[in-house]
Amino acid sequence: MGKQLYLNLLQSKWIWYLGIFTILMNLLTALSFSDYRGSLMPFINIINGIAVINTTSAYLNIHYMLKSDANHYFFFTLPNTKRNMIKGDYIYYMVMLALTAAIFGSYMTIIQETYYLYGFVMLIGMSLIVMSLYYLGFGKHWLRFLTTGYVIYGVPMLMAYLFHFMPLVNVNQLDRELPGMDFYLYHLPFYTLVAGMVLFIISYAMNQRNITKHDMV
Repeated sequence: MGKQLYLNLLQSKWIWYLGIFTILMNLLTALSFSDYRGSLMPFINIINGIAVINTTSAYLNIHYMLKSDANHYFFFTLPNTKRNMIKGDYIYYMVMLALTAAIFGSYMTIIQETYYLYGFVMLIGMSLIVMSLYYLGFGKHWLRFLTTGYVIYGVPMLMAYLFHFMPLVNVNQLDRELPGMDFYLYHLPFYTLVAGMVLFIISYAMNQRNITKHDMV
């Protein structure tokens, strides 16, 4: 597990650089004079979007490198088991979610609007769900359906952004009320987060059960 976690963190160090850069940019923007924030926000929004996409899909990037980069196999010269590799992947994903939450938190210092929190919770919950769905078949099929993993990630996350996050922001910025939409905008994100956490645990347990204890790579 330790070797796999170290490998993942090492191979994704550029994502950490991007995440830390984004957090620093957010904090510096929050501390800057409000007169300058308006001109900076388009750039800040783009940087935050790129950072969040990379942190929430980091496991797919790791598997892409594992499949395509021959140098990646150097780290597997010592015996390792699929069970330990998956355990390392899951811990790595939780670390990346913590980085994502830090990016969201630093962004909140700029906008200072609490309704964004519901959108962030929805995105993290959906990220947990799509990651868990990908890993439900990962233990069995390994790296054979990596392209499918990108589709499983991209489509639901895009839908969550377009049909929840953006309407949430628009409704609050325009100070409007949509009858019957309170549950969808403000309660569904937390149900999604809980569902994602439950599915995350289930997928981990299923993978650990389905993989032979001494299955070596």
